[in-house]
Amino acid sequence: MKSLKITFVFFAFSFLLFLSCSGNPKPDKEGYFSEEKFVDSLNTGVKGKTKVEFEKFRHTGNGDVFVSINFYKLEKKWVKGEKTDIDIWRLTNGFKFDKDGISDLDVQICDFNNDGFNDITYQSAIAGRGGNIVMTLFVYDPNNKNFIHIKNSESYPNLTYNKKLHCINSLILTGTTITAFLKIRKDSLDEFARVDVSDKIIIKEKDSTGKFKILEEKPFKGNDEDFYKTFRNYKPLEY
Repeated sequence: MKSLKITFVFFAFSFLLFLSCSGNPKPDKEGYFSEEKFVDSLNTGVKGKTKVEFEKFRHTGNGDVFVSINFYKLEKKWVKGEKTDIDIWRLTNGFKFDKDGISDLDVQICDFNNDGFNDITYQSAIAGRGGNIVMTLFVYDPNNKNFIHIKNSESYPNLTYNKKLHCINSLILTGTTITAFLKIRKDSLDEFARVDVSDKIIIKEKDSTGKFKILEEKPFKGNDEDFYKTFRNYKPLEY
């Protein structure tokens, strides 16, 4: 019996220690607590001189979730009493967006416009029965030394960089499968071509007037795996 009591006390103490070390969420005055955080200062923008912070907050009562996003750049600052200037992170931009309550931040770093500076995305939501990963894209602008929020990036799920055409692909899963070909225009994504796959393949391209014209239409003869593939080229058609 004594051994059993000692064992119980040991596990009770271990459990309390685990709770203490894991950090019970402490909500702020509005009832939100920090659930997830991502920080990077080595890989995005000007490496080592640009810092990004993503933090997901959840409400303890109603479960509402939002994400706070802050961007910084490294600067030198003179401080009285110091022999040399010191490095500080100066806030250059900040955002706050609602987020789904299911997915993690899933922050991804990638050069989406082939300019040599890494851009960044995070997962905003899940749509289409889990097949469409909705992402919010921020592109680094070396001229302004800041990140630009690409405002319509959430309209194009499953974003990837297309090395072949130096553009961005979006794979949109509905009753059909659409590969959208996109270019970054200022603070938006501009779709210039698409491949729509159902029982047939329809290839479209935007003309000089901004309207989509059908380039080719043919039966789809692929298998189930091919149906969900992203096309890397549309002229000619290639996976």
